[in-house]
Amino acid sequence: MENIILKNNEKFSKQKYQKEEELTDLFSKNYRNIISEKSLFIKIEKQVKSKKFRNFKHSISDGFLLVWDNPTTPSLYITEIELEKHGINHILSQLGNFISFIQSASGGELDVVGEFLYSEIKKNKQIFEQLQKDTEKEVYELLNNSMEDLQILLVIDRISPELSIGLSHIEKAINVKIRKIEVSLFTKNKEKVVLFSDSEISDKERSTLEEYTLEYHLENKPEKISSIFNAFLKHLKERKIKVSPMKHYIGFFKGNNMIFSCVVRKNSLVYYSKAKINEIKSKNFNISFRDVRKIGHYTNHLPTEIVITEIEQVKDLIKYFEEVFKKY
Repeated sequence: MENIILKNNEKFSKQKYQKEEELTDLFSKNYRNIISEKSLFIKIEKQVKSKKFRNFKHSISDGFLLVWDNPTTPSLYITEIELEKHGINHILSQLGNFISFIQSASGGELDVVGEFLYSEIKKNKQIFEQLQKDTEKEVYELLNNSMEDLQILLVIDRISPELSIGLSHIEKAINVKIRKIEVSLFTKNKEKVVLFSDSEISDKERSTLEEYTLEYHLENKPEKISSIFNAFLKHLKERKIKVSPMKHYIGFFKGNNMIFSCVVRKNSLVYYSKAKINEIKSKNFNISFRDVRKIGHYTNHLPTEIVITEIEQVKDLIKYFEEVFKKY
């Protein structure tokens, strides 16, 4: 069956990619419209492997995608661009190499990737300065922070049902995030239309129906981060607060009302509160607050962000949570 887009009474026919480079070029030119205006695709091949797995000879990425919609929780994606015709075994094998790197790389090996990307970004003064302006952070700091959420991005022309099942099994079994973007090109004479689908959007809608656990979020996290989270969780259990782990965050409910959420990072816990930043006196608590009403994050309806890095901050976090609990 031929796919056709009808636009302004004009028919656009779907084009087949003859080479992977055609899809790479299309994505490189359109990624900000597909992903976010606050994103940067570094189109460069780079082998990523850890000493633990020396036999991975083909773990060469097609680039790296940095996304900073919220500078507190930036994401970095090892990017693989593929065509469906290359076959499920080839695609899963390549992604498997990246998964092994993410799960086994030492801090030093991650630093090598961060330093490599920093040097590449620094080559373009305009982009380098724009990053600092957008995020109000040093580029090196932003990259280091993004390493806490190192993920995989698969850009492909079509995900077959078999590949979809394989990717789903991998994500569930190994607890790894794989973002999938399908990109199609339709043309009529010299005019072009790009059609895409993004699993990040559908996952947000579907994650409320899927079951996740606290272990899913705490797996492979440092003991310090787990201890901080569990200290706060202990108080919530005493208050009989409903705790609901989603794919990207953990929600805390008072009745049917989510009043708090948490994104678990490797070096921090990022909490979001239902109370606006000026509704509760922040000076009463030894923790920092930030207004994120105009900044995208996984629980956008919660307008205030709190970053916790030390166990000593939990006492004030609990005090603040109690104020939110009383208010809502």
